[in-house]
Amino acid sequence: MIWLFLALLILLILLRSPIAVALGLPALVWLFLNDISLGITTQRIYGTLNNSVLLAVPMFLLAGRLMNLLQVTDKIFDFAMAIVGHIRGGLGHVVVVTSMIFSAMSGSAAADAVGVGTITVKAARERGYDPEFAAAITLSASTLAPIIPPSIIMIIYGATANVSIGRLFIGGIVPGIIFASLLLIAVSIIARRRQYPLMGQFSFRRLFTTLRKAFLVLLTPVIIIGGIFFGFFTPTEAATIAVLYILLLGMWYRTLTWRGMYREFVNAGSTVGVLMLVVGISGLDGWVFTREQLPVLFMNGVSGMVSEPWAILLVLLAVILVLGMFMDATPIILMVAPVMMPIVASAGIDPVHFGVLFCMTCVVGLITPPVGVALYGVASVSKLPMERIFWATIPFFLSLIGGMIFLVFVPSAVTFAPNLFLN
Repeated sequence: MIWLFLALLILLILLRSPIAVALGLPALVWLFLNDISLGITTQRIYGTLNNSVLLAVPMFLLAGRLMNLLQVTDKIFDFAMAIVGHIRGGLGHVVVVTSMIFSAMSGSAAADAVGVGTITVKAARERGYDPEFAAAITLSASTLAPIIPPSIIMIIYGATANVSIGRLFIGGIVPGIIFASLLLIAVSIIARRRQYPLMGQFSFRRLFTTLRKAFLVLLTPVIIIGGIFFGFFTPTEAATIAVLYILLLGMWYRTLTWRGMYREFVNAGSTVGVLMLVVGISGLDGWVFTREQLPVLFMNGVSGMVSEPWAILLVLLAVILVLGMFMDATPIILMVAPVMMPIVASAGIDPVHFGVLFCMTCVVGLITPPVGVALYGVASVSKLPMERIFWATIPFFLSLIGGMIFLVFVPSAVTFAPNLFLN
């Protein structure tokens, strides 16, 4: 019976049905065929959503939208330009640094891609760069958002897999720096080969000027991560504090309008409504998977293929990567994490290590066709065909894959900070 469920699920996904329908309809068919009361649906949906951790999701989503509304990306971009703009291919370096800073505020790859891309592609054309290069590095750097805390999909993963959100956040810091470094190396190689122009000399005066203008904005990640790190508040409370602080920034910079704030609150509410519907329905799917012992079947299948923890990890990540090419990160987490966690536990893999890699692998799917939310976003703001952007992204895509393979074999790069500071 479980194979009928999975076949119907895959068919609906391939037919591009709304994800809530693709997840919910097979479960209803399964209940009907097994003569189980449909009343279980409301029970499982409510039970899944009755989780205080999920309160952080709408707040961080709103925070990312407000950052774009308040036009603070310009200040971050100018500050990054003062730091690395003088290096050959400086615009590419600036995009990565800007994305790192913006990631520590928005927690969303799509918000990062649109917020940063709106500035960088225009700047690229003005400075003699290929617009495809600017769009490609913007798209690739947006993958840092769900790794560098705070991260919306880490919250969803933690709630689904019962893993500490705080440990996931702290565990994502070093990998985020590693991935950013690999992107910077790729930018340097491409810039030297194409002889991209130098953009002036480094200036301490410009650095301090841009730092002064961006200082209050740069305090946002310090408040969020510092508060969680020192135990002043939980990740859920940190999300609310981030929104309040960003609203204060809007009043300070006089870029906050009642109309704009109302629009972003409504848009965030609509997005969260859809997201929570998917999260709730996934709870019903998880219950069906458990009844049909799908985690046990999947575990036996993987164990029959490989036995070493690193090999098991590579197989699981390969499955996630393929799914990421067709689905958004959230439904992948909600569908696959409950099935994979028993395998992770039996193989002795640290759940935080797996969680960070899981989230990163999901996000890489956002930059690949045929279903890439961030890819569509960058194509929209850059007004370039998706095919041209994707081919320009290949060197950065390979850099990200290389970083993930490194983390598979060096788990301490993920687990060191959480074990040191949160034990």
